[in-house]
Amino acid sequence: MTTTIIITICALLLLAYVFDISSALTKIPSVILLLVLGWIVKQTVDLFSLHIPDLNPLLPILGTIGLILIVLEGSWA
Repeated sequence: MTTTIIITICALLLLAYVFDISSALTKIPSVILLLVLGWIVKQTVDLFSLHIPDLNPLLPILGTIGLILIVLEGSWA
């Protein structure tokens, strides 16, 4: 079960990287593609009735890390 979660997270990260690269070619912001990807993953999980572990304790940590990365990426330019 943990291996499946790790592989899924890695695949989603690689897909996010592909979205970042392709956004320059398609002129569609990668954020929009990531939002659509999140919606598609949610619909797929609901369709197949997959069990997702409760990640609520991790959300503040992941949110803080995400905000730090956004600020650092903005200051890079």
